[in-house]
Amino acid sequence: MVKTWRSALASLLLVLGSPTVDAREVKAVAIEAVGLSRLEEMAEPCRKFRPSAAQIKRFFSRAYPVDAIYYSKKIWSPCWAEGTVEFSDGNRGKWRLNSGGVAYLQWSHSGDVILYHKTNGWADPFRDGYDDSI
Repeated sequence: MVKTWRSALASLLLVLGSPTVDAREVKAVAIEAVGLSRLEEMAEPCRKFRPSAAQIKRFFSRAYPVDAIYYSKKIWSPCWAEGTVEFSDGNRGKWRLNSGGVAYLQWSHSGDVILYHKTNGWADPFRDGYDDSI
């Protein structure tokens, strides 16, 4: 009983004494193009991929980093939009977002990251063609 009580107290002190991290907010999103595709035969269906600024802002608020295989194989889509994003902490970058919810974000100073979020609300012409094993 004493060990359980001490363990609970130690856990509580650890949680209370841990530093907090404020969530970073999306300050601004600029869309430069939507409904793009390099594949001529996909141009028509890809025109349906027209995410709004609000949807893209929500995407960057909820997306999380993933392995590059998401961008190239698991959630590959021939449709994309592109633009820029700025966060409340001053970080900013250029993005290319595919209709499946995977984005390549290149930071303005250096580095890049692949981000993913599954449920986004925009029209995705290839919604049923992704690798669901993830």
